[in-house]
Amino acid sequence: MTDAFIETTVLTNLLLKKDGSERSAKAAIGKYTNAVVHQFAWKEFKRGPLKNFVWAFNKLADTKSFLDTLLALQRMSMTPQRYLTATAIQAFHTAFKGMFSAASLDALKSQYGEKADVDKLHADAIRLELKRTIVTSWSKRRTLFGGQQEPLPCYPDKDLTENGARLELDPRDCKRGSDCCLRSRLSNRRKDIAAAKDALPDDKRKETRERYRVLRQLEKHPNSLMLPKDCRRFGDAYFVLFCPDDAVVLTTNVRDIQPMADALRVPFSTP
Repeated sequence: MTDAFIETTVLTNLLLKKDGSERSAKAAIGKYTNAVVHQFAWKEFKRGPLKNFVWAFNKLADTKSFLDTLLALQRMSMTPQRYLTATAIQAFHTAFKGMFSAASLDALKSQYGEKADVDKLHADAIRLELKRTIVTSWSKRRTLFGGQQEPLPCYPDKDLTENGARLELDPRDCKRGSDCCLRSRLSNRRKDIAAAKDALPDDKRKETRERYRVLRQLEKHPNSLMLPKDCRRFGDAYFVLFCPDDAVVLTTNVRDIQPMADALRVPFSTP
């Protein structure tokens, strides 16, 4: 196998993290002749990890306080939005690493003055570093590894926009009520879909149950609509069912990818 088929978790590590994960992702990709990133991975990246980085950026823009943003994050940690909480914390980690490698606190104070509000100073500095990371990472979809491949005709690929001090990600999804362009490409692969469905672990997770229902619908009723919510739930199955020939799925999400990959004899690897 000569190509690395980049799954969303590896793309996220490569672009958004500064805890060593980005080095591991880069080293793993470097073992292959080529790296391939489908637009589906960029779509998941935007509506998941990047959205959570933007949440952190916008919260800082709204509150103008690092401490108030941390309090909001603490309250959120007590809700079901654990993934958003974890990614927002990762966003602050990434911003701090980038910020203090580029400028010292003394340099920041020379800009804001010795009597500057340290809380506001930190909020501004982190927000600007987050903006750099967010905008840079999303813009790379046009150039990274030759640009995104396998475009999705039903997905409106748009640049980020600014609304005052805030960043806007919309649209993050396909048009509401639209039929997914993937459905027609899956209609003649019912045996593969059934194999992926039957390989899903019986782990009671909501994510797994929803993926099972989508795969079953594709298997039993291939002509029924595949709505944007179904495409989101389809998720990890995409990387197994659409892995190019002579490629290996490169992922950190072994728990979800491996059962389907083994069932369809699709090779996968981890950084």
